[in-house]
Amino acid sequence: MLGRIKLLAQISLLFVFLVVIAGSVVRMTGSGMGCPDWPKCFGYYIPPTEEAQVLWAPNKVVNSGEMIVYDQALWKAQKTFTTGQAIDLANWEKYDQHDYAIFNVAHTWTEYVNRLVGAAT
Repeated sequence: MLGRIKLLAQISLLFVFLVVIAGSVVRMTGSGMGCPDWPKCFGYYIPPTEEAQVLWAPNKVVNSGEMIVYDQALWKAQKTFTTGQAIDLANWEKYDQHDYAIFNVAHTWTEYVNRLVGAAT
């Protein structure tokens, strides 16, 4: 019984170490705002892999909660709709939880991996 407790303590210590390392990587790379919302990332469960996914585009189906970077701000879709030829801000609400409105693939995925490590441990 004592052996199992010791093994569990060692595994727990390893997981704590992994969370600290992952958090340190996020802090050192400045990736803390790589994903502006929680639990999703720019409104997706799997984060975007290229900037075009978070920029406004005509004739694009947008799901409720998805985010775009437009006019140096983050905007969140209020409902599912297809965009027209010009942006209609009536379909969007400004995401003002913070003023970070930059998409960086490396920061986004570093933050996402940190979330996965935290969830796994």
